[in-house]
Amino acid sequence: MATRFTLADGTATGGDLARLVELGHARARAVRGPVLVSLVERAPEVDPLALFAAGSAIATDRVLWALPSADFALAGVGVAYALEPEGRGRFERAGAAWRDLLRNALIESLTGPIPRTGPTLLGGFAFDPERPSTALWHGFPDARLVLPRLLLTIYGAESRLTLSLLVWPDSDPAAEAAALLRQRDALLQSAAQMPIPAGSQPGASPGEVHEVLPGETWRAAVAEGAATIRRGELEKVVLAREVRVSAEAPLDVPAALARLRESYPTCYVFAVARGERVFLGATPERLVEVRDRDVRATCLAGSIRRGATPEEDERLGADLLASAKNLTEHAIVVRALREALDGTCIEVEAPSEPALLTVRNVHHLYTPVTARLDEGATLLDLVARLHPTPAVGGFPNDAALAYIRQHEGLDRGWYAGPVGWVGRDGSGEFAVALRSALVAGREASLFGGCGVMGDSDPDAEYAETNVKLRPMLSALNTCCG
Repeated sequence: MATRFTLADGTATGGDLARLVELGHARARAVRGPVLVSLVERAPEVDPLALFAAGSAIATDRVLWALPSADFALAGVGVAYALEPEGRGRFERAGAAWRDLLRNALIESLTGPIPRTGPTLLGGFAFDPERPSTALWHGFPDARLVLPRLLLTIYGAESRLTLSLLVWPDSDPAAEAAALLRQRDALLQSAAQMPIPAGSQPGASPGEVHEVLPGETWRAAVAEGAATIRRGELEKVVLAREVRVSAEAPLDVPAALARLRESYPTCYVFAVARGERVFLGATPERLVEVRDRDVRATCLAGSIRRGATPEEDERLGADLLASAKNLTEHAIVVRALREALDGTCIEVEAPSEPALLTVRNVHHLYTPVTARLDEGATLLDLVARLHPTPAVGGFPNDAALAYIRQHEGLDRGWYAGPVGWVGRDGSGEFAVALRSALVAGREASLFGGCGVMGDSDPDAEYAETNVKLRPMLSALNTCCG
């Protein structure tokens, strides 16, 4: 018995991609412009990481997003449509373009679809569009959100595959549908045969690690930042470090992602590939999530390493909860986040005191914030208002960003920027791209930062960044030092 499908406009095609593309072609000729055509079908059981890895043979653009503890993953291959808005208005322009594309779309879904299926934009944004980009981040502009040609969605025990095309008035619908189906079959076959290493298995030979900015220079910058805060010019500023890894052989990105997925199941494991370059990481920090107009955001500021014994670990967690420096830093983030949500949300609520959020190698101070999205507001509106939070930039925002541009001495690119996804119904989630690295062949740039306050100790802040660099160094099978 054939599975029944229903189009967004009520037309039924029985799950026939060729027929759906023909309908899209007729609509494209009628509106004299491109029309998005998307078909959702059941997918065979396949590892999303295997699909991401196998996709390198057929497409330069690939995206992976996973929250292992929630049994949720997205893996996209190819580009049906891409957005690259520039400058400060990039979030708003991306949202407007996405709404325009969906206006005439033909979207065919399985009856009773699992959540988070159908056409979806995935990608990210640079941390600071006003800082000139360097060659290091070639291919990663101010913003890049991609609608994949092939998107695997896994939610619990269910899997779906969304096939998407942009059909133009002069398209050949039969040829385009046939090409996409061939690409789907080749990708699924390759992914089914793709071996994904277990996270605990060793990878390539360890690489050499060197600091882009000497440690002494960076600690001096922290001391100057603390002095600036004591003079009352800032309340907080976040300064980041970059280290470079050079290996004898190309770094194994799928193996690194497998290690991250196994070691940090409660973190957002992500990868954005553009040809040879891949930006990947495992971040504990949600920026904001919207689901059915329910909003969830996370304040994550203030960190300390894990202990070697249960007793030491408990003591370090208690020390963090009692640290005046870290509590003050955290309170700044909570205050700024609540103020940002107040402009587009109602019922903004947060606990009065932070709790501990613990991952494999570090404790964080953590405050969850919930709210309801105002009518007319969108997920990307919230991203625009929230980024950068004081947890990754500082406070006041404009003064902190200006200070970072002048004193940090590196190109953050997409590090500490928003990465994530937004669906056709406006639901979606963005995280802050921390614990991350940009890999290009045998080279990788890794980033870690810390919040500088008036009483910050440069040596302690330097040690904190080493703790934050360790997950990616370990994932790349590189000595941590």
